[in-house]
Amino acid sequence: MFEGTDLAPSTLSQKLAHINALYVHVEELGGSLDDVLSDMDLDKLGNLLESFFIKLRNVPNPNGSTLNRWNTAFHFVRATLMRLEKNPAKGKPLEVVLGRINRLDNLYLGLRPYRPKKAFRPKALPRCVVLELLDALQPGSPTNPFRSETTQWRMLALVSLMLYQGLRRGEALLLPANFLKTEREPRTGEFRFRLSVGTIETEDDPRANVPGIKTDTSIRTIPVAPQTAAVFQTYSENYRGRVDHGFYLSSIRGMPLSLAGVNKAFDPLTEALSSGARAELLDITGSDRLRPHSLRHTCAVVRLRQMQAAGVPMDKAMMNLRSFFGWSKDSVMPLHYAKAALDEQLNESWNDKLDDRLALLRSLPQ
Repeated sequence: MFEGTDLAPSTLSQKLAHINALYVHVEELGGSLDDVLSDMDLDKLGNLLESFFIKLRNVPNPNGSTLNRWNTAFHFVRATLMRLEKNPAKGKPLEVVLGRINRLDNLYLGLRPYRPKKAFRPKALPRCVVLELLDALQPGSPTNPFRSETTQWRMLALVSLMLYQGLRRGEALLLPANFLKTEREPRTGEFRFRLSVGTIETEDDPRANVPGIKTDTSIRTIPVAPQTAAVFQTYSENYRGRVDHGFYLSSIRGMPLSLAGVNKAFDPLTEALSSGARAELLDITGSDRLRPHSLRHTCAVVRLRQMQAAGVPMDKAMMNLRSFFGWSKDSVMPLHYAKAALDEQLNESWNDKLDDRLALLRSLPQ
């Protein structure tokens, strides 16, 4: 009830497994975590957390999952104590409980069961790579690695969803065929476009590896630039074909496009890059291969730079990023992108106007 109401089933299962590991650890020591929490015995809880931490430090080949297990277990204990503190039957003064919880924070919150190999770094693409990518994706371009015109438009729509709209791979694959919504601005008469990220509740998904929405906060509505909307409409009206499913992106065989199909499609796009662009890609991202999620990283960095250039205060920019990219209100992801946006190398690589890429429109039907 308290720990997973806004999480996808797979994420919730992982989180509960981390919490359960602490319960099992306490049981192995002959105790009951529920009893210790109910008694609000902060001293005993401190000892249990310390022994759990030491156990995780001794796990062979510790990794990011080990750190997640520690952080999840600690925050579960902390959150449970905060809820119990509000129970009048406990009779513990607020300042006493908060003081002891703060002591636990100081002792254990910053601990890591292992030394991470490296900090998270958003892998935004350098400008030369994006320019070559968009040139190669233009339908009819001599550098387009896809022979079929239908595939060319499908890939242009897919990359636009991730690069311009910041969608995750799974979010793009779950879009319904009618995801693009249009409304007319009353004052100017101009059309505005938006898309909603979510799931198709009544659709049976035939894919073996079914895409999913990460959390409830991932369900969102975001604006779409007119030139980007034109790409989505062109694919939908002329190249999606008559298929027996309600998903927007369809494979060459008329089935919903799969996660594996997206990954495979990025191999020809990588091969279409020049040797210089691939060298720059390796230097910036640590890999000479294009990855679907790098497009979302790129979108986040550029949109933050756009807001900075427009004078948007940083706290509001962080809030806008969380809303646009589907991050929770306490997510630290925007902070990573804020650091990347200030990186000198990226500042020199990017123009401010990502949405004004007119090359996308060169082959659109009149």
